[in-house]
Amino acid sequence: MVSELQRQDSWTLRVLGSTYRSTCYVPKRSNTLRCHSTLVPGQILEFPVIKAASGALTRAYNNLQGSPLVLRIAPAVGIIVFALWGLAPLMRHSRNLILRKNDNGWKKSNTYHVTTSYLQPLLLWAGAIFICRALDPVALPTEASQIVKQRLLNFIQSLSTVLAFAYCLSRLIQQTQKLFVESSEINDRGNMGLDFAGKAVYSSVWIAAFSLFMELLGFSTQKWLTAGGLGTVLLTLAGREIFTNFLSSAMIHATRPFVVNEWIQTKIEGYEVSGTVEHVGWWSPTIIRGEDREAVHIPNHKFTVNVVRNLSQKTHWRIKTHLAISHFDVNKINTIVADMRKVLAKNPQVEQQRLHRRVFLENVNAENQALMVSAPLMKG
Repeated sequence: MVSELQRQDSWTLRVLGSTYRSTCYVPKRSNTLRCHSTLVPGQILEFPVIKAASGALTRAYNNLQGSPLVLRIAPAVGIIVFALWGLAPLMRHSRNLILRKNDNGWKKSNTYHVTTSYLQPLLLWAGAIFICRALDPVALPTEASQIVKQRLLNFIQSLSTVLAFAYCLSRLIQQTQKLFVESSEINDRGNMGLDFAGKAVYSSVWIAAFSLFMELLGFSTQKWLTAGGLGTVLLTLAGREIFTNFLSSAMIHATRPFVVNEWIQTKIEGYEVSGTVEHVGWWSPTIIRGEDREAVHIPNHKFTVNVVRNLSQKTHWRIKTHLAISHFDVNKINTIVADMRKVLAKNPQVEQQRLHRRVFLENVNAENQALMVSAPLMKG
């Protein structure tokens, strides 16, 4: 056993002696533990594949920087052309091959929405940025032209960045709102509130994008807001009806006194209006479809200063009628009234607690006697 260990040790020493590797001996009481170092002192650990790839990319970038302007712009133009005319067909064919689909429902598919809402704008933004990067080192003969070029490139970069990300975010908001409406069972009143919230967030995104764009161009948003204060006052005085109508529209969408497909009644400037709500606009007037199917256009601010009766929100309907009793049956009136009150009291569709029921003799004339019947019926 000892001789075998000695042979193995001698063979190990010969192998180690043929390589330039340091050997460290650690003594122990029973045997010797050898630690073999495979790294040369001071050497950095490197992966050949990563080193080769980074070197190739560096050489390609340096060659591209030293190449003519046309060759530097060509890849960026290729990205833009691919985004406009090549991305959608590629995604459509890939969808058909992978998912076994056809072209019939392409524009309604999730792949189409992702392509047009996110991938295409981002590729167009990348192409615009690459073109600006390629044109940035170009030296122009005069200092004024150089300043104009630099400002133009900054404008294109800022505009493309803001437009791309604002468009993607706004499309995300719209598709989230659409998905929420389709997946949840909410009524028209809830849809109107969700539509108001979606439009508010959508408008906020574009307002924030415009403010960011002005900041990227070097303009102070605070100064614009200060200068816009006087302009807003003048514009409000000039277009008071338009702004009043818009604010009233926002109030209608927020408070929801009525929504689309509800039946309302109101009196505006002495004109009785009754019909079904067909459209509730923001800048445009609200459209009421009358009983004769005529369209009545009413400015939204009229609803905030007039009483509106929403008949679709009634919880009960009241029936009120008169029954004629012959003079020959005058002795039976008390019995008829008592029986009719019993019938109304036992009818499950008649409200028994909160609203009154009335059956009594109301009118006596030369021809007959009239019994008035009034009872509230529960809606639905």
